[in-house]
Amino acid sequence: MKKAFSLTIALLLITTAVFSQISIRPQIGIKASDLSYGTIQGKLTGKSGYIIGLDFQFGHPFYFQPGLNINPEQLTIKNVGDVRITRVNIPVLVGFKLFEPSYQKSFGIRFFAGPNFAFKVNNTISGAINDVSKEDFNQFTLSGIAGAGVDLSIFFLDLGYNFGLSDALSPQDVTGIKINYFLANAGLRIGF
Repeated sequence: MKKAFSLTIALLLITTAVFSQISIRPQIGIKASDLSYGTIQGKLTGKSGYIIGLDFQFGHPFYFQPGLNINPEQLTIKNVGDVRITRVNIPVLVGFKLFEPSYQKSFGIRFFAGPNFAFKVNNTISGAINDVSKEDFNQFTLSGIAGAGVDLSIFFLDLGYNFGLSDALSPQDVTGIKINYFLANAGLRIGF
């Protein structure tokens, strides 16, 4: 049974590689969060940060783009303290390439959307924050991503918006606290 499953997966990957265009895309990006949650100690707000990761693109002009990235988030209550959360994100995007860079042209445009599965791997609270505890931050969050990208030869730039679909924070039975953010990623397109 294991051999049959492994053989099926191998054939699927080979078929995808033969009939699809494949790109590996290492990347780094910046994000600007719009979280704002009022506590007794003050307003808990999101701060700008970075994202680093890798994804794969399969296909043309419609494509499938699974990825993996590390997303450190920082939230703060002014003059009180900071909350730092590290999440591993697994975005699973689909998209459409309006133009594709080729040997003759070096410019491409893409549109993409899909779910993002985030898993908390670490969080710390510094300063005098006591309205929110580490346990208040959910282990798993689901969000959606939508955006557009530009390909310039072997380089790319993606602009998008990540909108929370599940609560990132659940203090004392409060609901509706989602982390949303604008993002800009840049990196290399390594195709074969």
